[in-house]
Amino acid sequence: MGTQRFLGLTAAALAAGALLAGCGGGKEGSAGNIPTATVPGGQPPAEASDPPASEGTGGAAGSAPRVSSPVDAEKVTGDVCATLSSAKVSELGLTDPTPRDSSTGPTCNWNFTEGATNRLDISAQAKNPNGLSDIYDQKDEFAYFEELEVGGYPAVYADITDARSSGDCSLYVGLNDQFAVRVSSTLSSGPDESRPCPVVEKAAEAMIDTVKGG
Repeated sequence: MGTQRFLGLTAAALAAGALLAGCGGGKEGSAGNIPTATVPGGQPPAEASDPPASEGTGGAAGSAPRVSSPVDAEKVTGDVCATLSSAKVSELGLTDPTPRDSSTGPTCNWNFTEGATNRLDISAQAKNPNGLSDIYDQKDEFAYFEELEVGGYPAVYADITDARSSGDCSLYVGLNDQFAVRVSSTLSSGPDESRPCPVVEKAAEAMIDTVKGG
């Protein structure tokens, strides 16, 4: 299984490189240019018996910490742009959302009202059948991997390139044991460009509050 996931990561990284070659502007490694197919484990599982993410609220223990208060994946995959309420969007200083599709599931992005090129993305990792454990299982493939807890949910900062000093930060949050969400930033200006991870963590907390009805 590890080999299969590694091949999926390699193929995704090559695909991301091809996309970068065909796009103008943006920073290499930014959430704006590299699709969420770069997520390890993002390829469809080989075993047909794996449960869909929307059904996962428990299941067998994986390498990631267990989720004690699971959230139904449908609350994210049904409308990713609704994972931040209008009040949270205003609080975070974001513009209206833009939905898009990625190879790992539905995605939504917002621009910041201050700095039109600054962007926040929330991506459902719907094709990772083991949720946050798929990220943990390939932590050696990441340029950085830092565990934390966000709003009572297990999470990890991780990405295949480390561009945190130039505005890019990627955070995965396990909402149930078979489903994770990626929250990422692309900040090319402003005071948070050199420290984007607190911005991403705050957005992840707002996302959790919204999907839990808080």
